[in-house]
Amino acid sequence: MTDKTADVIVVGGGVVGLWTAYHLAQQGVRTLLLEQFSYPHTRGSSHGQTRITRTSYSEPEYAALMPEAFQRWKDLQDEAGKELYINTGLLTVYDFVKKKEEFYSMLDNLSTHKVNHYVVPGESLSQSFPGLSFPAHCKGIFDADSGILLADQCTTALRHLITRRGVDLHEGEPVLSIKPINSKKVIVKTSKASYSSASVVLTCGAYINKLLETVNLKIPVQPVRVELTYWKDKSPEKKYSALNKFPCVLVAESPYYYSTPSHEYPGLIKISYHGGTPCDPDSRDHLTPDTARESKQNMEFIKDKVRSTFPDADASQPAITEMCMFSETPDSNFALDFHPKYKNIVIGAGFSGHGFKTSPSVGHILANMALSQQSAYSLESFSLKRFDTSSKL
Repeated sequence: MTDKTADVIVVGGGVVGLWTAYHLAQQGVRTLLLEQFSYPHTRGSSHGQTRITRTSYSEPEYAALMPEAFQRWKDLQDEAGKELYINTGLLTVYDFVKKKEEFYSMLDNLSTHKVNHYVVPGESLSQSFPGLSFPAHCKGIFDADSGILLADQCTTALRHLITRRGVDLHEGEPVLSIKPINSKKVIVKTSKASYSSASVVLTCGAYINKLLETVNLKIPVQPVRVELTYWKDKSPEKKYSALNKFPCVLVAESPYYYSTPSHEYPGLIKISYHGGTPCDPDSRDHLTPDTARESKQNMEFIKDKVRSTFPDADASQPAITEMCMFSETPDSNFALDFHPKYKNIVIGAGFSGHGFKTSPSVGHILANMALSQQSAYSLESFSLKRFDTSSKL
């Protein structure tokens, strides 16, 4: 028996699900948001104290998402009445010999979106940004408008905002199955009740395929266990601090690594490898011999990068290691599309470790899809058609 109805049900209350519910509520849509864990929790991809936000993308489809995203984050900060964003700037560093084309693509995108930026020659990187060391063949792009989002505070502010605007938010209520009835009705069964809606948006992160299998679909999204590492700043003046105007840093190697200035833990700079080891989200911290070996290799990689790139950080071992998950697609691009058979089941998945910053815009896209409205963005790069999806349809 179905207990309640809504116009749209959003499954997954991480940052993308929260922004999707926000945009639905903005349009007066009766919205139910279901989150399997109780807040706050560390079992997904949206927790943590900081995330980088940037327009500095070489891919135009991602840069295009950022003007709206920046404005939405600013609006949320104003409404919350507390600081959610810190403008530190972002330095992206390229090996100019190997990645010249990507370098110029990023410059073009920054110019297109009128972002305040400038180029830093390799020989000037260390002088311009004391505490960094790069070879002369590198070049940097400094994006002055970028910075860090205070992630946990952002999601808390969003939860408060959407519930004030009428979203019915249920936490600690896992969804067990999705059952499409027809083009205007879907039944969602949880651990506590059954609900009906005209459409459903799935923003389940690493758990996406556990629900998609109930509608005979599997997409190539691999949950990944990620270690976020913080390193001691050895410099007397704490040069890696956000208070001392040290920027976020992204080193565009393959694989790339990044840093955020010390903020959440005074005297500790976050420097992390962008990637991790495959995992089951229900047993994220269990390592097999193969994944344990890969995790050790990743740690040695980032230690070497801390030693060579951040000479004033203690590279002997991280002072703090925290865990989270990515949901990686084969090409690291998002998956934003409809179920191949059921057009009232909307899929938002595969954010591959760079979905937090774009979530206001992505939530807008998913809300429009649920309401059969035209998106303002080109979605071709995010289509499921690029995958060889596994389906029993």
